[in-house]
Amino acid sequence: MTTPAEWQGFAEVAGSASGALTGLLFVAVSLNASRIAAHQGLRASAAQTLVLFLEPLAVAMILLAPGQADWALGGELIAAGLIASGSLLAIARMKHGLAADDLLLIRIFDRRGTNVVVMLLFVASGIALASGANAGLYLLLPATLVAFVSGVLNAWYFLLPPSEGAPGTQQRPGRLRPSGQTGPG
Repeated sequence: MTTPAEWQGFAEVAGSASGALTGLLFVAVSLNASRIAAHQGLRASAAQTLVLFLEPLAVAMILLAPGQADWALGGELIAAGLIASGSLLAIARMKHGLAADDLLLIRIFDRRGTNVVVMLLFVASGIALASGANAGLYLLLPATLVAFVSGVLNAWYFLLPPSEGAPGTQQRPGRLRPSGQTGPG
């Protein structure tokens, strides 16, 4: 069995950071609520960011559960990684039907490769642990860090959306604007 004390500090820091970052996301989304609510792609990006922040919280809770056998801890990590992966895939499907201009607006949030790597690391950690390789827990560190960095970048862009004059955000007349209104650029 993996000694919980060895990972307790990591789990406490990751769980605390996850809670704080989730709060940041809610503030960022609240400050731009009307803009985000009017745009399916931005809502999907907010949900994606929420998953990136909540997955490390789930992992922290799993690590802090006392007296688990390695196989059980590994199985829980696999399940958490697969659930988060399924959520991210469902969110990605929501973005498929968007118009080209809408996709330009959310391109900054579209980090499919990063999301896949993060979730694979969480699942691989569980597989390694369930197989008896306690070193698999070390995969949680890069997975958590990348999830946090990607999520913080998303939250930053929710707080400070790119200006209308920024490359890739210019609108042509008659196209859907980020606020959901149409009209001249």
